[in-house]
Order: sequence, then structure tokens, then C-alpha cells
Amino acid sequence: MQFGIESLPFHDFSLGTTAQAVADLGFRWINLWDSAPPLAHHVDVGKDSPAEVLATLDRLGLRASGVTMYGKSQEEIAQGVRFAAAVGAGRVIFDCEATFADFVDHFLPPLLEEAGRNGVDICVENHLTVPFSADFEAGGHEAERWEEGVDSFAQIKRLVTELDHPNLKVCMAPSHLWVMEESIIEVATWLLERKKLGYCYVWDISSSYRRGEDGLNFGPGEEQLPRVGGTLDHGLILRALSRLGYDGIAALKCHGTAGWPFDKVTSLLAQSRDYLVRTAGADAFAKD
Repeated sequence: MQFGIESLPFHDFSLGTTAQAVADLGFRWINLWDSAPPLAHHVDVGKDSPAEVLATLDRLGLRASGVTMYGKSQEEIAQGVRFAAAVGAGRVIFDCEATFADFVDHFLPPLLEEAGRNGVDICVENHLTVPFSADFEAGGHEAERWEEGVDSFAQIKRLVTELDHPNLKVCMAPSHLWVMEESIIEVATWLLERKKLGYCYVWDISSSYRRGEDGLNFGPGEEQLPRVGGTLDHGLILRALSRLGYDGIAALKCHGTAGWPFDKVTSLLAQSRDYLVRTAGADAFAKD
């Protein structure tokens, strides 16, 4: 297992500025975001030159762990698959972009074929079925939840069972599992037994979160970063992942940083990084 980081917390900053900060923080792996507003947008898979993105990362000794695309169309995600292959990223990450039946029957199959042709995994995030919206960080919208998506342990099992494809994996989001009152370690164990855990967020949630009311509002950005006294025991989770043989990326993530000054972003990420090193070990920052 190695630590990575999402470009997401650097919401207001360019890829160049973000990549330099990530390298300065000691990370090797960066996940590149190209998502619909108000999420971060550090690459544009339809316009950016993969060679130029690679040059930016190579100059700093960074590698792309994936490309994240939320709120995008099927064709846009197909472009993301090809872009991920071109920059050497092994995966594209998004959530259930339609109700479960439509997602499994129509949305995912052609993308999985594209992923197979390009040697890229599609990692579907277990995500609350609250619809994505421009104001999602304000919470609410619980009344609009879909009946079926990929949020519970049962739905994760259905996804990888009904679509038995070698390029389909799961991006495990501990915060969403916590909201669904699922056991994070039990889910990880089941996925690892089947070689289906493709990526893992290292991501906390506010202790004041109200199930059934707060929707996708997981609290201030500060409370979404793993830390001493956080809601989730990341030391326990990360040590369990290591013990179970997870050899992928565990990526530091938080929402809620729009409008933050650069120094606040880097300072809080450094504190969270130091907490992770203490709880999981510095070897997770190994360069290879």
C-alpha cells in the first residue's frame, strides 16, 4: 500500500501549482480530477495534451494514480479512459451515474470494453444515492435519493457480481460506508478476497453529520481530513488494509476547500499526512 493524494483539495489552483505542492508534501501519486462544477477541474480530458500533463508530473517525480470524473456523460468518461491510458494512470474513478439497472445494463458495459482495450480499470465509488448537484456541499436532497445505486455493501456485491468484468473494480469511500452504517473493514476484506478493491480514499466525515438529513454535506473541509480525534479511526483502517494485503493506493481526500488560501490547504494537508505516517508507517510513502 502506498499513500497518494487527490488533486481535489487544491480546488482553486492550477495543475502546475497543485503538482508542485503535492511533490513538496512528499507524495508520489496524484489523482487528477476532471469533474463537473463545483468539484475540482485540474485536467480537461477532451482538450489537454497528455504529453504536457505527463511532462508536468515527470518534472516533479509524480505519477498519476487515476483520473476522477463525476457528473460526466458516458462519452466524456470514455475520453477519460483514453486520457488515463495516455498519462499512465491505471484507473478512472466515478460513482453510479444512473439508477442501478440503467448503470449496469447500459452505462457501464461499453465503458468497460473501452477500459479493457486501453488497459485501464474503472473504479466505481460506493456513493450515497443523493443526486449530484451544484449545491451538494450544502447538504439536503435526501428526499431525492434513488432507490438503488451503489451505496450499501449489498449493492457493492451486486455490482461486481452482475458485471463480472476484469476491468471493473471498486473505489472504496469510507465516509460513505460510515453513513450507510457498514463495516469498512468487512467491505474491504470481501473486495480484496475477489481482487476487486481498486482504490481507496483516506477521508473522514464530521462527527456532527446527521444521517437522513445532511446528504452529501460531510462537514467543513477541516473535518473531512483524517486527523487525531476524527470520526473514523484511520490507523485501524489502514493497518487492516495492510494486513489484508492491499497493495494499491490509499489517497488523501476532502471536499469543502473552495475559497481556501493556498497556505491553509497545504498546512492542513501536511498535518493530515503526518497523522497518517504516525498511524500507518512512513513506508507508505515509498517511491516505488
